[in-house]
Amino acid sequence: MSSSNLVSIVYEKEAEYGVRADPSAGSVMYTARFTSEEISGTPTTTESVELRTDRMSSGQVAVGLEVGGPINFELSNDVFHDDFLEAAMLSTWVPAENTITVVNLVPDPLDNQKAVMTLGAEQPNLVPLTLCQIRGVGIDTAIVSIISVDVPSTVFTVATMRGQEEIVGEDVVIPQHVDIGADVTSFLIGKSYLDVQHLLTTDNHSQTYTGEMLSGFSINAAWGEIVTGSYATMGNGYEQEAPSYEQQVVTAGGTVNPPGTTNTLNASIDVPLVIANDVATDFCTQSFTLTLDNGLDPTTCIGKSAPTDYSLGTASISIDMSIYNSDTSYDAFMDAKITQNPISMTYVTENLDGGYGFAMPAVQLTFPDPSSQGQNEQTMLEASGTAKVGPNGESALRIYKL
Repeated sequence: MSSSNLVSIVYEKEAEYGVRADPSAGSVMYTARFTSEEISGTPTTTESVELRTDRMSSGQVAVGLEVGGPINFELSNDVFHDDFLEAAMLSTWVPAENTITVVNLVPDPLDNQKAVMTLGAEQPNLVPLTLCQIRGVGIDTAIVSIISVDVPSTVFTVATMRGQEEIVGEDVVIPQHVDIGADVTSFLIGKSYLDVQHLLTTDNHSQTYTGEMLSGFSINAAWGEIVTGSYATMGNGYEQEAPSYEQQVVTAGGTVNPPGTTNTLNASIDVPLVIANDVATDFCTQSFTLTLDNGLDPTTCIGKSAPTDYSLGTASISIDMSIYNSDTSYDAFMDAKITQNPISMTYVTENLDGGYGFAMPAVQLTFPDPSSQGQNEQTMLEASGTAKVGPNGESALRIYKL
């Protein structure tokens, strides 16, 4: 008998695509945090159609090998998610930009989700839609999104979380972030069964997958639930091993970092800021789902069971939202669905351990009119759409690490 609780998933970035590096004292692996997984090397087969007078089948043959599968997770601020989000965006994290200066944040008396932010030193990279953090001694970090630049590089109108108090900070930070790119990061992923040893030894049965690229991810947030998601992997190499690759790294003197312990994020209290058309929303969103599909296209060659590589397709970003029908939500979305005028959208999810922000400068939505679904039911805007390149060439999706 084998327990799913004793399945270990570890990974390391490959120095060369699809090449299994021999474990050494310099090997550094990380442990994935997941709720379930379906990573596999699965043969694709076809049955012979050869005719036999005894009416028996001639059997099936393996004609290919599919390597990869989903890793499902609960979102948290963790190196595992940093690595896999970066790989899915086919880019690299841009370091945080910190300007040390006096920062005054004064709430708008007529709008409890808007404020004026004044800096003592210029920050020219603060442009509309940029997320930034205000920090200082004795204050909680405040997250704001730039609505407009009122005085070049020093005075800004910003969207804030509801009820944001006036604060004086000591620096303003553009957090590290990643945009959509075309730089491939591939992983070696090892899966081992810690309670299934080979021939009564201590050697764990396992599989090693190489050339694993991120074909995309999904993020799902709904009120009353932990933020969940899935990473989709596609690889080009597969090997069954005992001892496991993880054990071989330890034996060689390398490092296998344990899974992180930061708190998971939830959509009820860990989403302090939702922005539509540059303004913090006052309508109620019940749930949203964000999906990225990189459109990876396998290169399959005669003489090779698995794809040898993958070409990059269009980074397709889709969003689905369930929004309570109200005056403000109706005004925000109903006209735009007819005109297909893009709207900007930002979702921030953060707790005491940090989190992530997902910013899209141009989302086009389409959905049916809100309808009555029966007695005592809410009328909802069930909106779906795609995120496209921004009006000034901005990335269709930017992820901030908070």
